[in-house]
Order: sequence, then C-alpha cells, then structure tokens
Amino acid sequence: MKFEVTHPKIWNKLAEKSIPMKHKLQIYEKLGGAYRLGENGGEQVFNKMTELLKHKVQETNHDGDHEVSMAGGQLDDIIKNATELKGKVGEKEMNLPGWIQDHISQAMQFINQANTGYHELGDKGEE
Repeated sequence: MKFEVTHPKIWNKLAEKSIPMKHKLQIYEKLGGAYRLGENGGEQVFNKMTELLKHKVQETNHDGDHEVSMAGGQLDDIIKNATELKGKVGEKEMNLPGWIQDHISQAMQFINQANTGYHELGDKGEE
C-alpha cells in the first residue's frame, strides 16, 4: 500500500521548518493538502491525517467493510467545512484565490458524480 501527500511542494517546504509535526499537519491541511493511500485506482484521499489514521485503525481492528460509517463521517465533515467556508466567503463579491475556486469546483463535481452514480446503482449497491 502506497502513501503520499497530494501537494509535495507544500509538504517539503513545511518539512524544512523546525515546528512540531502537529503544526506542520495543521498548516498543510489548511493550505488544501491531503493524503493519498493506495495504488492503481484503489486510491483513497483523506483531507485530514486523523481521517487516515482512523481508517487504518478500523482496517486493522475489524473484519469486514465499514464503508458506510466512514462515508457518513466524511460527508459530515464535508458539510461542516462547506458551511464554515461559505460563511468565510460571505456574499460580497471579491476575488477568491484560484486554488480555492478550483478546490470548490472539484469538490462540487465529485459530490455530484458520487450522488448521481449512487442513484444509478438503485437498490443493488456494490458488493
């Protein structure tokens, strides 16, 4: 299983700093960094290191699949962060940094695709 960061340039710059790892992770995540786990199409991206660690603990401690509970937690996190971000952006027109616009657009597309694809599965689900 392969582990990598999604924004290596940011990660490498932070690695040079002499600050505690906890702070490096917080800064990296606030700048939009995430963590990729897996290989060749079986990859999963975690927005927070705590999500990745919870996933690994569940994987180690339990037999069987826990995708539904994990998806529910991730959706709760998306709702929380989207609500918080919407409050920060506000309603007054202004220029947002391109990377923020890009992240919002990609998140919307991914959620829309997952939602549409799930309904196309009907009651079958995926086994």
